[in-house]
Amino acid sequence: MVRRARLAALCVLRGVIGKELKLTFRYIGSLVTIAAMPFMVSGLFIGIGYAVAGPAALENFEANTGASSPLLYMTLGGVLMIASMIVIENTSTIIREEQLMGTFELHYLTPNSTVVLWLLHALAYSILMILLFTLDIVVVIAWQGGLLTPNEWGVAAAVILLAMLPLAGIGLVIAALTVRLKEVWAAANLVNSFIAALSGFYYPLEIFPRVVQLAAEVLPTTHAAAVLKSVVARVPVELPLWQRVVIMSCLALAYLAAGKLFYSRWEDAARRRGELSKY
Repeated sequence: MVRRARLAALCVLRGVIGKELKLTFRYIGSLVTIAAMPFMVSGLFIGIGYAVAGPAALENFEANTGASSPLLYMTLGGVLMIASMIVIENTSTIIREEQLMGTFELHYLTPNSTVVLWLLHALAYSILMILLFTLDIVVVIAWQGGLLTPNEWGVAAAVILLAMLPLAGIGLVIAALTVRLKEVWAAANLVNSFIAALSGFYYPLEIFPRVVQLAAEVLPTTHAAAVLKSVVARVPVELPLWQRVVIMSCLALAYLAAGKLFYSRWEDAARRRGELSKY
């Protein structure tokens, strides 16, 4: 029975990944925009830096961040920021999309867990984001004449996965509100703004007061940004890699458990009130 359940879960995962790949490559313009967004934002910030500081911009940047390449540093942050926004928005909006298409309640006719189903969507998005990260970072590193080792690529991929999956827990909380209130964008945008501001994607968190830095420590993206900048951009960090991974693993369990709890409670309430098919 256990083996059969595992095979069923793998079949569902394969179906979800196939679905998301088809949707992703159906809209090539959106895919190109997502891949180019980190470069566009990085170019904007670098241009502002040179406009403000002139020839001293690079020296000031290295002194404040510990990174010698502004393009690599900001592209790393940009990829993580875009990835986190997509995971949170898609995990929470997939339910609304299915409601509007009239397919949402059909999932309750299958033996699959709906919570697991939405988390598998997040896993599919995470895999796509790892591919996006690989594409963008390979371009930057190759342009600078460098190359990461297979071990460094493995660490980077694992860190991105550890950072994205906890965000699926946040997405489940927003999804629970979607089932109840039929509104998702306001909550998703609020959460994304908070994560973008406090994850240190484009700047070191040391510029904030200590209380803000402590608040940022509860975000998995904060630790992911620090690890990736350390591994890829050679930025010195306070905590060693293994401690960051342990913290991210604990945050992943906590966020996913909270997301499952919130979604299950709201789902039960929606069933009692007959709101699962109420669009």
